[in-house]
Amino acid sequence: MNTLEDKVRAALREAAYEITQRSVPPLRLHDGRRQPGPPNATGHRWPAWLTPLAAAASVAIVIAASLAISSALHVRHPGTSTSGHQAGPFAGVPPYYLVLRGTNPSPTALQPQFALIKTTATGAVVARITAPRPYGTFVAVTAAADDRTFVLAASPWRVHRVDGGVNVPESPTKFFLLRLGPHGRPAHLTALPIAPLPGTAANIAISPDGSKLAVAVRGGAGTGSSPAIQVFSLATGAERVWTWPGGGPITNNAGSEGEVLSWTTDGRTLAFQQWVGNSIDVRLLDTTTPGGSLQSDSRLALRWRGDAETWHLVHGKISNVIFGYSAIITGDGSRIVAATGSLTKHPLNSELAFTEFSAGTGKVVKILGRWPIPGLYPGQTQDVLWTNASGSTLIVLAHVPGTPTKDPHSINSAGYGIEYGVLRGNRFTPLPGAPNPGPGSWPVW
Repeated sequence: MNTLEDKVRAALREAAYEITQRSVPPLRLHDGRRQPGPPNATGHRWPAWLTPLAAAASVAIVIAASLAISSALHVRHPGTSTSGHQAGPFAGVPPYYLVLRGTNPSPTALQPQFALIKTTATGAVVARITAPRPYGTFVAVTAAADDRTFVLAASPWRVHRVDGGVNVPESPTKFFLLRLGPHGRPAHLTALPIAPLPGTAANIAISPDGSKLAVAVRGGAGTGSSPAIQVFSLATGAERVWTWPGGGPITNNAGSEGEVLSWTTDGRTLAFQQWVGNSIDVRLLDTTTPGGSLQSDSRLALRWRGDAETWHLVHGKISNVIFGYSAIITGDGSRIVAATGSLTKHPLNSELAFTEFSAGTGKVVKILGRWPIPGLYPGQTQDVLWTNASGSTLIVLAHVPGTPTKDPHSINSAGYGIEYGVLRGNRFTPLPGAPNPGPGSWPVW
């Protein structure tokens, strides 16, 4: 991922509510290690489902944990209520989103993160949620389709100082279910009956109906593990696993930011992205199978090749390089939506766009928001963070309007800022009060 714009947005409005966790049941932790990413990018069987008695016991544990955590919810200030009704350019998009932030306004600063609930239409902060003890930071968040259900991944915060540098090693990950009440206020934060996973699970996706959680294990050459996808029942913690020994890492072209995993509305198909050599594949996993082979239970839907590829009918010219960032499948399963770029080397020209592909054929269906960058490479990533069921409305990370200029820090790249907004056709509306884009800080809807 390229260097992000230096501009820092105005300080966040102080939260109306703060959730602090003072006690959670003891959890057994397992050591985890970071898995290196693929070049040029930033196996077990499904255990038997729990018996009815065990399932009932698991639900009882979840309820008990929920009561313990909910008792620690504290109102910091009596805030004004915020309506979730959306109008104008924000009609039809989710009224609230969650974003991970730290106390330092710089999104690149090494720091523990809390979660903010914000309104999409105004950017107002509704609540602040801190990681439950013994965890010190949130590392990922995902949203269901009801605009009220989220899963947060929490990890311990351990800072290591080695050879004059500072790093935070990957840690065991524990998952928590968050439900929002009226006006976006947090109602319950519940420890899910899923055992802590080794390492940090940064790529997660809750199913639209809020019943299942998909977790991607990056894996790949040099990591000591195979790429895999785990799907957990939120009610019982029961798990199914698909692995791909020797397969490429599960990640995207945006440094694992944005959406690596996405579901169809019926909860049957899970789209995931995978590095294969110098190309990125978008594959569709049939999650109705009992688990097993990620290769045989998924099919290739789309490929962005790292070598020469022609897109005559799309951009009206021969492109030497075509690349995509995160890719999201629409709820109806008909399209794959992504931010894309094209590049010609002789002469040097590039173009950014938002492109919709057929999930059945991989052919281009529609191109939105085309932005030519003559004589320069793109200097920033763009991305798609949310789409409605048909792909007619998107929430995206896009360039700030205007003519791109030469990046003073790069010989060949364009310089421009990026911001979050709603895209309908070619009409882009920035999100008021949206966070400054940075690693680990992209919002979810």
